[in-house]
Amino acid sequence: MAAQMVSAEAPKPRNGDKLVVINDDGFSPFHSGRYRSAEDLRKQVLGYKETQVAVFEWCIVAGSRVNFPSSNHELIGEGLTEFPRRGDKLAVETLIRMRNEGVDTLKTVADACHEAGIACYASMRMNGDYPAKAWEGTMAPFFNSDFWAEHPEYHQKTVGGTDQTRFSYAYPEVREFKLSILREAVERDIDGINLDFQRHPTFFSFEAPMLKAFEEKYGEDGSKVAADDPRWNPVRATYMTKFVGQVRQILDEAGKKKGRHLGLSVRIDWQKYQFWGCDIESWLDQGWLDYLVVGQYGLGGYEFDIAPFVQLAKDSDCAVLFGEECITGGHDTTAAEDKLIAAGKMESPKRKALSLEELETRAAKWYAAGANGVHLFNVSDQEALKTLGTVNPK
Repeated sequence: MAAQMVSAEAPKPRNGDKLVVINDDGFSPFHSGRYRSAEDLRKQVLGYKETQVAVFEWCIVAGSRVNFPSSNHELIGEGLTEFPRRGDKLAVETLIRMRNEGVDTLKTVADACHEAGIACYASMRMNGDYPAKAWEGTMAPFFNSDFWAEHPEYHQKTVGGTDQTRFSYAYPEVREFKLSILREAVERDIDGINLDFQRHPTFFSFEAPMLKAFEEKYGEDGSKVAADDPRWNPVRATYMTKFVGQVRQILDEAGKKKGRHLGLSVRIDWQKYQFWGCDIESWLDQGWLDYLVVGQYGLGGYEFDIAPFVQLAKDSDCAVLFGEECITGGHDTTAAEDKLIAAGKMESPKRKALSLEELETRAAKWYAAGANGVHLFNVSDQEALKTLGTVNPK
């Protein structure tokens, strides 16, 4: 598949000099009870109207189920009668009730974004499925799709054939499953799509198509070659570039009907992106990306040199953003912990996060290195949304 040549169009900063993008995971506020209605969604998004947020990413996938009404994909947790945690039950009940009331969550968010003067990108977690035995077997049925359960042959495999849980993008059926979600998303009035590679790697292992491709390219048995051998990188990139090109084509076709450009962004790890099959250089050269988010997989507070990525994108119109994971410590409440909390036997786990001062100090460094802005994941300090676009480089 050869996607047509396009020209990148980076989003413009809003109420500031630098681009500020935030991501909402589309699940946690349902889990906590903060989102209970369409009005709750509207209120949240409209609250960003006077901030410097230029792009609001709304995650539409958890595991491989969706959080918007779909004719082809299951709603998160739909069909279950037992749930991992109390918040999971609340989230499912809310999403199902809203769907039954005729509420389209993605449309609601997109409309509110436009009312607030903000672009709306639908964000897809690229490989978020959970192991079958996670949390005593309760997590996979809740988040993972029927397609995942019915097709273990499309999961990544070890050399010995052990199931590795996550899908392999080497299979065209997997790529088509993911693309079908995005085709539905662009039917709404969104402004672009974000592909979140940090949720969760990896994307390839030792599946039959991978072994065949390696042998054809190098004349060697890939099952005897370590996964971190750099020769695997172009093999992985062949499949992933095919997928990203198809996403770009979906956006171009939808944009043509809507009479405007629809954007594409990716979030990657600065060290591991090639291992994941992300051929950023090629994607930039072909004009596919409108903004590139570069971060580090794991908890926040990390530092690295963003300048090499700025250099990669210098001949394109793609914005380069430092990807801040704002959570620096703690973990999500597990099913076992939730039972203890409900019984009054423990307190909820505490999370540590980057402060406003830390975010501003860090942003000054990224801007001095050439970054066009920042991308905030799990942001908790809302004041940061009013200042980070005007921080002076240092």
